[in-house]
Amino acid sequence: MIFIIADDLTGANDTGVQFAKNGYKTSVLILDEKLKSMKIKNIHDVLVIDTETREVEENVARDKLARMLKEINLRVGENNIIYKKIDSTLRGNVGAEIEEILKNFKKKFCLLSPSFPPHQRVTIGGNLIVQDNPLGFSPYIAGNNHNIAESFIPSIIEKQTKLPIGSIDISEIQKGKTTIIDLIANLSNEGKKIIVADSSNEKHLKDIISSGMSFGSKVLFAGSAGLANCLAESYKKTTKPKINVRDNKSPMLIVGGSRNPIMVDQIRHLKDNLDFNELKIDIREIYTHKDKKLHQYTEESLEILKKNHDLIIYTDAPNNEQKAIDNELMKKYKLSYRELENNIKEFLGILTSNIVKSANIRNLILTGGDIAISACRELGISKLELLGELLPGIPLTSARYDDNSLNIITKAGGFGKKGTMYDLIKKFQNR
Repeated sequence: MIFIIADDLTGANDTGVQFAKNGYKTSVLILDEKLKSMKIKNIHDVLVIDTETREVEENVARDKLARMLKEINLRVGENNIIYKKIDSTLRGNVGAEIEEILKNFKKKFCLLSPSFPPHQRVTIGGNLIVQDNPLGFSPYIAGNNHNIAESFIPSIIEKQTKLPIGSIDISEIQKGKTTIIDLIANLSNEGKKIIVADSSNEKHLKDIISSGMSFGSKVLFAGSAGLANCLAESYKKTTKPKINVRDNKSPMLIVGGSRNPIMVDQIRHLKDNLDFNELKIDIREIYTHKDKKLHQYTEESLEILKKNHDLIIYTDAPNNEQKAIDNELMKKYKLSYRELENNIKEFLGILTSNIVKSANIRNLILTGGDIAISACRELGISKLELLGELLPGIPLTSARYDDNSLNIITKAGGFGKKGTMYDLIKKFQNR
C-alpha cells in the first residue's frame, strides 16, 4: 500500500490521480480539525491524506501534523511506501513537515525532487526553475525583492528544519541509476537527512524513484505530482481504468477561488469560447453586506442554472486594481493578507454549498486549494474517490453529500495555460 501525505486538497488530488489513472483504487481523506482518535483500515491501494497544513504557521503545522499522524494510527508495513506531497513551487512548511514524517515513521532519510516537467517546473543545480525563471524571480514569489536565494531549495528548506541537507547535481543524475544509488548511500552515511535531487525530465524522475526504492523502508519520498507520477508508473497495473462519468451533460458550475493571473486568463479565454454565464463577486461586499450578498448571489445563480445554463463564479477585480482593493480592505478591517484570503474562501465555500444543494448540481469545478477545501467542508464531504485524470495534473473525483453524488474537478489556480479551462470542460463533456 502507498500512503501519500499532502498539505492541501488540490495537491492531494493531483498526486493521488497519478495512481488512479494507472489502475489503483485511490481515495483522498480530508482530515477534520476536530479529529478524534481513529483507525484507518487498509482497504485501498493508495490512500491520500489531506492535512490542510500549507497555509498555517510552521509551529502550528508541526503540531497539527504530529497530532494527525498519531490519531489516525496508520498501519505502515515494511513493504508500504510513504510519499510526502509538496507544492511544485515549494509553498508551505516543506522542511518542517518532512522532519515530522521522518520522525513519525522512523525513516532514515528523505529523497526530494519537486520537479514537474509537464508544467515547466524543473530543478537544476539545486535551484527550482519555474517556466524558465528561477523561483525567486517568478510570479509565485510575492513582492519585488527578488533573490536567487529564494530559488535554492536547500536554502528554502533549512529555514524550516535543522536536519542536515545534501544534494545531487543534475550532472550526476544524468549518469543514471548506479551513480544515483552510490551518491544517496554516501550522503545518507554522512548523516544527511534530506537529499535534494536535481531533475529536468521524466527520465530523471524515474531514475530517482528506482534508485530510492533500492533503500527499501529507509526512504521517504517527497515531491510534486511529477515524481508521484513516476512512482505510480513503476507500479502500474496491466490495465488502465476507463473513466465513466454520470450526468456529465447537466449544468456545470465553476467556482474560481484563485486570483492567480494565470487563472484570470483562463476565465477570459473560457468566456470567449464557450457559452458560460458569469457571476462576479465584489470582495468588498463580503464585508459590508455578507448575508445579503450570499442570498442575492445564490438566487442569481439558481435562476441561471434552472435554465440549464453553465455558470462560472469568480471574484471581480482587474489585475491592476486587485492589490489596491486588497490593501483597502486590510487597512479598513485590520486584516492580514492571509485573513483576507480566508474570508474570501469562507464566503465562496458557503455560496458554493448553497448553490449545489439548492440546484442539485452534479458537476463542479473548483480552482484553488482554499476554495476546494472550503466547499467540501461546507458540503460535509470528507472523502473523495479519484476516478482519473482529465488533463495532466487535473483530476476528476466523485463525492457524496446528503446521499447525493457529485462530480468534482479540482485545479490549482496557477496550473495550465490560457486554454486549459476550456480544454478541461470539453474533455469532461466528451466522456
